[in-house]
Amino acid sequence: MTVTAMSRYLSTVVVSLFAAAGTACPPADDEIEVNVLSILASEHRKDVEPKLTEFAKQARKKDSSLTGFRLDRSNSEKLKLGETKKFPVAGDQVVEVTINKERNEKGRIVLTIKPPKLAQITYECVCDKYFSMATQHFEGKGKEREQLFIAVMAKPCVNKK
Repeated sequence: MTVTAMSRYLSTVVVSLFAAAGTACPPADDEIEVNVLSILASEHRKDVEPKLTEFAKQARKKDSSLTGFRLDRSNSEKLKLGETKKFPVAGDQVVEVTINKERNEKGRIVLTIKPPKLAQITYECVCDKYFSMATQHFEGKGKEREQLFIAVMAKPCVNKK
């Protein structure tokens, strides 16, 4: 067997093992853990919390004027398919998260999010990744002004056979 043929064979075996290792969609009554982060970004502060280094790097690609990033709050709740929950974020704002009643054809969780001052967004979760967005909500004034970003992740992430 050539190296290329062996690589293809091993790739097929590994994929087959993962597919057989229980990646089926769990029952509809399973609880889904939803994590919501409230992140405040500033044009005047220079500090970036260590946990937000990668987030700051990605956010600066869209808006290079943002220099300071801090985690305002983190919330985690377990929800069932079809359930909606309001998560508090910066100030008196909330993010409404709905776990759609059914997973998509790939077995992934689909969320509908209603962030502050934005239209609702429906998206398919990516395993172990946060979905983040800038909102139009700002806290403070002048040099203390910070823009609210939110990041949402849902688990468990499994794929259908």
